[in-house]
Amino acid sequence: MRWGDKIKAGSLQFVLFIGAIIAVLLMMFVLIAHTQNLFNKKTVLIVDLVQAANFGIDSSLNQQIPTDNNTELLYQLDKPISIKTQKEYWGIFEEITSTAVHGKLNFTKTALVGSNGYELPALYLRDKQRPLILAGNTRITGDAYLPEQGIRMGNISGNSYAHNQLLYGEKRKSKGELPRINSTILKQIKQLATNGYLDREQEISLKKGLVFKNSFESPTVFVNERVIYLEDVLLSGNIVISASDKIIVEPSSQLRDVVLIAPEILVKDGVKGNFQAIATKNIYIGRNCNLSYPSALVVSNLFYNSNKNTESDAKIVVSSFSKIKGVLVYLTNNDKQSNAPAIKIDKNAIIHGEIYCEKNLELKGSVFGNVTTDAFIALENGSIYQNHIYNGVINRNSLTNEYGGLLNEFNPSKKVLKWLY
Repeated sequence: MRWGDKIKAGSLQFVLFIGAIIAVLLMMFVLIAHTQNLFNKKTVLIVDLVQAANFGIDSSLNQQIPTDNNTELLYQLDKPISIKTQKEYWGIFEEITSTAVHGKLNFTKTALVGSNGYELPALYLRDKQRPLILAGNTRITGDAYLPEQGIRMGNISGNSYAHNQLLYGEKRKSKGELPRINSTILKQIKQLATNGYLDREQEISLKKGLVFKNSFESPTVFVNERVIYLEDVLLSGNIVISASDKIIVEPSSQLRDVVLIAPEILVKDGVKGNFQAIATKNIYIGRNCNLSYPSALVVSNLFYNSNKNTESDAKIVVSSFSKIKGVLVYLTNNDKQSNAPAIKIDKNAIIHGEIYCEKNLELKGSVFGNVTTDAFIALENGSIYQNHIYNGVINRNSLTNEYGGLLNEFNPSKKVLKWLY
């Protein structure tokens, strides 16, 4: 090509087109690199927010924080992340919410909190100046706090104690009173037993076929009627179901993490779910029920006139072949001697967790965990056997170390029972 020749316009357009493509590609590469950098920074920040929220939960387990107040915690000084924790109650357990905030980004975690069950013994029997008598195929495995009179073999209906040792664990001395339940938990039980949840801003009507799920980050939703039949419904999450007379739970219902409050609660045969039930008279669990962890059954007439409420009005019955993972609690202010069981665990029923009973416990089934009780009783063939266990099993070694339950003197330290949603 000679210098005097002219370049065609099409060639110039092609050069400009190629240059434009190269410029766009370069801009895209720069934009992708910048986006990737921002994404990496945001990912790191979100990870930091998650860790900060976890730090808030962990810190609240190791220190007292006020109820219904936001508590700000100091996190890493080099990161501008603020943490706020709030403690409320869900049933008989603490509900702790931790929120980590950085600018417009935030992350929230909510935990159901109870005791650390690591220190639980197999048995704590109040010292009432009489021995514990074992008969039949009874077996206690784990450390036991017993009266000064100790533990002895017995015989009921011709069935004497069937094992070589009376206790498969270490024997310790119990006191004349039971280990105390955490005072704030007792206050919460009083509130639920007398007034329930006072703030009832949002209520829903119950009907067959109802499917309702409510997050614990949303306001609590209430169902409130005189008599409630829970039949063919699915209720999950932050829901309180209260009745002024009775709640009846049918096997067609699906309950998850809800709280039931009523004078009487009847759980029919074959019910499966996970819930807390608080009553002032009685709770009856039918046969073949399966309540998963962490469920709770609480009967309390602590805050009623004992002249108007006899021991027979308040009891917990767990029928044969039912399995409950969690806590059973019976509380009373009635000092009268009774020949009736306050809590009755039928043959082949299994409790994975703990029983806390301020009166007589009749144990024919198995407790894989802890029993804390005022006394035992066995009713056989019309006869009453005081402080006897007949064919009952208590095995502390069968309780997983991951278990957490009721806050009391044996369990002052806390742990997360379950992450809420």
